[in-house]
Amino acid sequence: MITPALLILASGSLVATALVRLARVVDRSRILIASIDPGSVDDAEVLGRSLDRHRQRALYAERSVGLFFVAVVVFVIDCLTIGIDHFAGDTLTWLPVAATIAGMVVLMAGAAYMVGETQLGAEQIVEEIRLGQERLSQAVGVESGTALRSRPG
Repeated sequence: MITPALLILASGSLVATALVRLARVVDRSRILIASIDPGSVDDAEVLGRSLDRHRQRALYAERSVGLFFVAVVVFVIDCLTIGIDHFAGDTLTWLPVAATIAGMVVLMAGAAYMVGETQLGAEQIVEEIRLGQERLSQAVGVESGTALRSRPG
């Protein structure tokens, strides 16, 4: 059986990663919200979609952080169940195994939310690049994407 200490360490690393992603989403959302002035919004539909996507990303990241913390708690409980099993004369071997499985299920659920958040982030950057290409095309008066494709590298 994988020792709970390694699983606690892995869960902690995932918590740190998810918190960084959440902080980036929050920072970007605050920048977008601060840029909203009456009469100065170029494309309200695009801004609205972007804010919606940021909201969804923040929810996914928040849920994954919560699940990763729950996984840490379950793995700490797992450590205790190993001690309880030994104290009971190895008659409760199912208990640490069940705790480990429960922790892994929670860990996988948190990872699934992070996959969803990553996919939303990828969709968002693709849309931002597309909008940037359109603006560039409008600025130089050429068809969308031609100016970027003609540049080397």
